[in-house]
Amino acid sequence: MDQVERFYDELADDYAALFADWDASVRRQGQVIDRLVRRCLRSGARSILDCTCGIGTQAIGLSLRGYVVKGTDISGAAIARARVEAARMGVSVPFEVADVRSLPSVEVPFDVVIAFDNALPHLVEPRDLSAALSSIEAVLRPEGLFLASIRDYDGLLKDRPVGEAPRLFGPAGSRSLVTQAWEWDPTEPTYRLHQFILREQPTGDWSARHLEAGYRALRRGELSEALVRAGFRDVRWLETVKTGFYQPVVSARRL
Repeated sequence: MDQVERFYDELADDYAALFADWDASVRRQGQVIDRLVRRCLRSGARSILDCTCGIGTQAIGLSLRGYVVKGTDISGAAIARARVEAARMGVSVPFEVADVRSLPSVEVPFDVVIAFDNALPHLVEPRDLSAALSSIEAVLRPEGLFLASIRDYDGLLKDRPVGEAPRLFGPAGSRSLVTQAWEWDPTEPTYRLHQFILREQPTGDWSARHLEAGYRALRRGELSEALVRAGFRDVRWLETVKTGFYQPVVSARRL
């Protein structure tokens, strides 16, 4: 996980550049996840842990909608940025550095735990995924809800695409161009992600940054089975057309 920590430490200052409008995305994702929580947890929810919070995209959005939210992440730089962004957007969210495989114990368990934006596939080794899901299960109340999103790897593994198309954001003179290249392992369902961020300078020149991280192409069945082994039930996959989220979402309940 050292490589994951380093990747997000280096990405923290530029993370918002991956969005056309990060503030709008924060509000939109908060709305979408709020709707998912209400749909999946009929008994209602107040407290939410975002255990892979990054710079706060979902945690801040949910706090803006009235939830009591805590955010944890392995990246200290991301946590520092999340605190700044929460203050700027007028919400109080406690953020803490923590490894998802060993979350801090809590006296009062959470109603909901979330891990969005393809975070779980950073756990390349099955034992690390199992440790993370057990850690998440331990901080959930009985009947509590876990929600996570990942890329649609069942489809992606058929063709093993080489990455994502470039996206250009911002007004002329201060534009950002972001793109990804995926370097697949020929024998394993894993790949190396190369993130490129180009920024237009006032002079007309462009600066470029390159970051990389490893992922496991986590199939739905593989994640579903891991959730059941960790003590979850009622595992369901929710498609983007129904949720409004840009990745498939899995929901599960603690026993």
